[in-house]
Amino acid sequence: MPAQTLTPSTNAPLTDVQWRDIAKGMLKAELKRQNLTYADLSDRLATLGVDESEASIRNKISRGSFSFVFALQATKAIGLDLIAFRPDISYVVQPSSDFFQAKPKP
Repeated sequence: MPAQTLTPSTNAPLTDVQWRDIAKGMLKAELKRQNLTYADLSDRLATLGVDESEASIRNKISRGSFSFVFALQATKAIGLDLIAFRPDISYVVQPSSDFFQAKPKP
């Protein structure tokens, strides 16, 4: 099967279904890359205080319509701090240490 591009050559807007396919594809690809199962992800989420069963994770990912909060929790659980998305390429971003520190109010 040939690789699919995420941005249509016509530059037409992506549909919601296409966005969901991209979202689930990115998360599934990272799980596969790290040789992790949904059960593994459930266990890792539990260590972060997130209660998600293997079945609920499977359903969320198969729908591709999970919340951004879940995406952040899942990526943190599998060892990524943040997934940055670009239509033509996905890559991991490690924010600088001061990224999450509160800024002084003026």
